[in-house]
Amino acid sequence: MPSLRGRLFLHPENHLVPAEITWDDGGRIERIEPMLSANTGPVVLPGFIDEHIHGISGMDVMDEDSNRFVNMSQALARHGVTGFVAATVTAPIDPDLKRVIKQSRAAAQDGMPGASLLGIHLEGPFIDPTCKGAQPESSIIAPTIERARELIGDNSDGWVRLITMAPNIPGALDVVRWMVSRRVAVNLGHSGATWDIGREALEAGATGLTHFFNAMSPLKHREPGLAGLGLMSSQVWCELITDGIHVRPEVVRYVFQTMGKRVLLITDAMAAAAMPDGDYRLGGRPVRVFGGSARLADGTLAGSVLTLDHALRNLLQWEVPLPAIVAAISQNPAARLGLPDRGRLAPAMRADMVLMDSDWQIQATLRAGVAIYDAR
Repeated sequence: MPSLRGRLFLHPENHLVPAEITWDDGGRIERIEPMLSANTGPVVLPGFIDEHIHGISGMDVMDEDSNRFVNMSQALARHGVTGFVAATVTAPIDPDLKRVIKQSRAAAQDGMPGASLLGIHLEGPFIDPTCKGAQPESSIIAPTIERARELIGDNSDGWVRLITMAPNIPGALDVVRWMVSRRVAVNLGHSGATWDIGREALEAGATGLTHFFNAMSPLKHREPGLAGLGLMSSQVWCELITDGIHVRPEVVRYVFQTMGKRVLLITDAMAAAAMPDGDYRLGGRPVRVFGGSARLADGTLAGSVLTLDHALRNLLQWEVPLPAIVAAISQNPAARLGLPDRGRLAPAMRADMVLMDSDWQIQATLRAGVAIYDAR
């Protein structure tokens, strides 16, 4: 049986342990044996999972190129990602969003050479025009169950995993309940909702916040808004972009100190991720990338150019403890997406692993025990 030795981040030890890990031919971890040697081999972390990514290496989820998901899968493997949820932008239901759902499902069925394509995250079209961010206002529509059904059908296979919605738009709470009944997890986002409306949405079944702090009602002392809801509601998952642009490092550190068990590291990356500065597109809209920041012509942030390995290095530099980072980049997203066999290195789990050197650079990425990227 295949095996490797290194400093493994183990559960429940919750720290790096010198050990040998062995897995079977089906890609399941068989055993983990601690070793006496303190500095043998690479650092080994559970595979990274990104539940919110629009593109990378010149590719955009909304493109019509039939190979884009395969190419994204390969590109993400170079950054330690073993699973991802492809995010759309706000666009017409027919033909655009229905086309992307259909094409992504077919691509996943054909098989991914790198990171697994786990489903679709619909960022819109049921959002608040006053908090649209880089989403095109012309494609924002009011939420109704009829439109929701047109968008996802019965979603019997659970392929649409997530939707970002604004709960303050008339009709939204009914659609939240309907989406949850169709196996779609609901994030609140792109919304100026009050605390009270946000609480109603949680009672209706919403469980997360999209790119926490960004494009949502801020925390104020008399009106906590959605940002306050994220900070103070113990059952809410909070997506966080740690590029140092979307959220200040000091705020990121505070979030991890107070609510680390609920943080989901995401990139919200667009096509310019892992590419040089220049002109790109996000869902067809022109974006200028300069100095690590992706913006529309009016200066609005338009996703990021972050990769998850870079996010990890940023967090270490900002003195966020490694256990909290590993939870947010692997364990928490696996739990949130209902993937009980991923996110941790332990017997019977999938052998999804990231091998890193002492500078936290990716050496190799393994999915179910098979190398999908190897720089060694």
